[in-house]
Amino acid sequence: MRGWVLDCYPDMDADRMVLWFKTPGGAVRVVDDMTPHIYVHSSRERLDKLKNDLAMIGVKDAEREKRRISLGDDEKDVLAVPVREYASLQSLAATIDSWGRYREHSLYNVDLRMDQRYFLHKGLFAMGLAEIDGLRSLDAWRRIDYPVPMLKGLELGVKVRGTGIPTMDDPLISISANSITLDGPEDAVLEEFMSLVREEDPDIIYTDKGDSFVLPYLQHRASLHGMNMELGRERGERTSRGKSYFTYGRIVYKPPAHKLRGRVHIDREASFTYGEAGLPGLIEMSRLSHIPLQDISRLSPGSAISAMQVNEAVRSGHLIRWKKNLPEGFKTAGALIACDRGGFIYEPRVGLHDDVWEVDFFSLYPSIMVRHNISPETLNCACCPRSPLIVPEIGYRICEKRTGLIPRVLEPILNRRRVYKSMKDDPRKGANYQLRAKALKWVLVTCFGYTGYRNARFGRIECHESITAYGRDILVRSARIAESRGFEVLHGIVDSLWLHGGGDIHRLCDEISAEFGIPLNIEGRYRWIVFLPSVSTGVGALNRYYGLFDDGELKLRGIAARRRDAPAIVEELQQEMLQCLSQAGNAQEFIDTVPEALLVMDDYAAELRGGGVAAERLIVRKRISRRLEEHTRFNDPVAALRQLHDRGFELEPGQSVEYVILDSGSGRSWDRVRAAPFLADDGYDREKYVELVHRGAAELLSPFGWSFQRIRGRDGSQRR
Repeated sequence: MRGWVLDCYPDMDADRMVLWFKTPGGAVRVVDDMTPHIYVHSSRERLDKLKNDLAMIGVKDAEREKRRISLGDDEKDVLAVPVREYASLQSLAATIDSWGRYREHSLYNVDLRMDQRYFLHKGLFAMGLAEIDGLRSLDAWRRIDYPVPMLKGLELGVKVRGTGIPTMDDPLISISANSITLDGPEDAVLEEFMSLVREEDPDIIYTDKGDSFVLPYLQHRASLHGMNMELGRERGERTSRGKSYFTYGRIVYKPPAHKLRGRVHIDREASFTYGEAGLPGLIEMSRLSHIPLQDISRLSPGSAISAMQVNEAVRSGHLIRWKKNLPEGFKTAGALIACDRGGFIYEPRVGLHDDVWEVDFFSLYPSIMVRHNISPETLNCACCPRSPLIVPEIGYRICEKRTGLIPRVLEPILNRRRVYKSMKDDPRKGANYQLRAKALKWVLVTCFGYTGYRNARFGRIECHESITAYGRDILVRSARIAESRGFEVLHGIVDSLWLHGGGDIHRLCDEISAEFGIPLNIEGRYRWIVFLPSVSTGVGALNRYYGLFDDGELKLRGIAARRRDAPAIVEELQQEMLQCLSQAGNAQEFIDTVPEALLVMDDYAAELRGGGVAAERLIVRKRISRRLEEHTRFNDPVAALRQLHDRGFELEPGQSVEYVILDSGSGRSWDRVRAAPFLADDGYDREKYVELVHRGAAELLSPFGWSFQRIRGRDGSQRR
């Protein structure tokens, strides 16, 4: 019998692995044995002593082996320690670690995922086709045109009786399951819903806020009636704790995961990859990372690329160190200045420009890693002390004799994405291919950041420095080539250039692509583009602009219409002003259209002053970085947090608070704003929202003399 690996997880009570396969005839459950091992490296004498010590606490059959414990090194002596009881793995590792004081021991393969261990041991992988009876793969994880099973989905939603924020104590009104609505007495609805799930037998249950509310709510309501809410194909859930973490300059909150057994639960609001690339993107990531579909839906692209690196390392015979601690090498002050520079940026020329080309390199940083063989073990390696391959500016040597782990992982991903993007016009699979390409895009975006992340399993700051050094060299030299061909560089940032005038853009891209061995692609030609100034300094902002392509598509970056914190009415204002401005075919026509755009702004101000704007269009959304008690200043978000606290709700750092401004000058939280869950017919601060509209208009028009102050002055003169 054949089937696709739908799920895999350890049975912690039986110390065996559970697999679920999707077959044309339904789901099939299989249980298999696996004994995980942890490994300890030390001197041969200490390993012999450790083996005896382990035998004294009942851990037998530990054997000495030769294994590679770091990238690029020869095999070393290690002690392979079998773990018969899955639940004891971490505690056993901690015990051994406590015996290895003063750096006598180092441990490996301690914190690998159990499903990953199993897949690598058996040669299987998530969402791969396999022979079920022999647990043998019939698929190749690098395959591009792979078969995908038909997965039956069920859309789950709940309606509760209550006002404001729904709570566990609010009675259940109804449950929606696809097009079916179940209502009536609560216990009957819950029982009927579980029967429906059993009858329909979906492979995937989709929810919105399923982890943070829907599933724990249903479990709680069922418990009040002496029932167990079982939505998996076997009893029990696999849950994790919620946490806040810092990433790319912001705090993010990850709610507790509620994962089903034998059936996939996808919380669309908790899944970045699903939101960006849908189910095809999730399946692509699941196959490449060897992480089951349900789990990968809750992990970041960075976690996926880390898993791919672990898979490649294990396949090549390496162990994975626990508590990695690779210090940065010593650098002189001059070396630090040369290394710590980041990507190159040409400051944008603020204002309006027409006849502009945007060109960008295909996945520049990952392509640099592959083309120049950048990996932790290939920089300044011991085997190539006279290597002619030198990193620009900083002088690190690169290995000539072997391909590094990072390039081996990234090259097939780059190739896959290139193939998927080239097949966008395929009438049968083009849409799915583009979603897969989008998922891979985010994997490639994060792989660069992980090279400089100190907790990354294969991070090394020298890799990060080398990649940016090559990136700076490529962008500067590309700009010089463009200028020598008659183009004017208006802006450049890391992997993109905006060029005005010049000659044959296609010939230029071909020349630069050949020079660096990395494709330079044409993003498009703008009829006009506006580079905006920084609010604080007035110089060109690095990533704030808007422009109109030849095909009529608008590209927006960094303005309120693209951000998530502005109220909907400001987003609507900017979108309508942009539609007005998009009638212009060149710079002069754009300038002629500005007065018309100002009239759009006037209409929004008048609507706000009329008092009839619905509250939903006025909600401001702010991500919080601290708990309420940690705030020292009183402002609108703090006022909303106080209201939530008064009603018994607390937000974690990384979550967002939503509110409508009632009186921006008030020092009383309930008078100043109204948190979104408690909205009633409270009105709003009309002049404050007019101010926000004026700021939104000034954001677009400030390069043309229409600063916020001038717009306010114009408004005042009109009102008089």
